[in-house]
Amino acid sequence: MEELRHQVMINQFVLAAGCAADQAKQLLQAAHWQFETALSAFFQETNIPSSHHPMCTPSNTPATPPNFPDALAMFSKLRTSESLQSSNSPITSMACSPP
Repeated sequence: MEELRHQVMINQFVLAAGCAADQAKQLLQAAHWQFETALSAFFQETNIPSSHHPMCTPSNTPATPPNFPDALAMFSKLRTSESLQSSNSPITSMACSPP
């Protein structure tokens, strides 16, 4: 029963931290299976570069955050479909009117 509880904790740790299962098991064992203590140790450790842990982004977050000012500027340049219908291009007329 204890082994099952440990395996569930390892799986939860992997999901929360985005690390490998063997690393999760080592951290949990070092923290005497105290989940929050092990999680805190993991995130404090990732702030310090080391040779045995390659630095990579967690699997549950985007690699780069969106650039909101650029996205808003792009949205402000969009036009409604009415301006597309006034064009004489065959592609826009196909896109705006049914076949």
